[in-house]
Amino acid sequence: MEQILSRYGYIAADHRQREESMTSEFKRLQLAIERVKGKELEGMSFSDLISLESQLNDSLLSVKDQKTILLNQVERSRLQEKRTLEENQLLRKQIESMVGRGSSGPQVEPESSSSDENDKEDHHSGTSLQLG
Repeated sequence: MEQILSRYGYIAADHRQREESMTSEFKRLQLAIERVKGKELEGMSFSDLISLESQLNDSLLSVKDQKTILLNQVERSRLQEKRTLEENQLLRKQIESMVGRGSSGPQVEPESSSSDENDKEDHHSGTSLQLG
């Protein structure tokens, strides 16, 4: 029984020590966040302030670089959309001109799905596909 209690006491002490360590780490991280936000700067040395400024400048440059990349991607997407719309418009005009002339371009007849040789004899429907 004493062994169980002593082991429990050791575990409880170990748990308490980990909890204190995590609490102090949490407080340290909260202070770091506040300092990055420009608050809780009192008590910082001049070299710490310079280091914080450098970190913020590096972060700002990283954000600006990412913004530039995203803006370039958006611009490329807009150009691609514009080209696609122009191509679509051109194809519509070509189709309209072919229909207006009554052009009989290449036609594709529907294929029979039956594998029987006799079923493949001249089974044509009135539907055809014209390719420009």
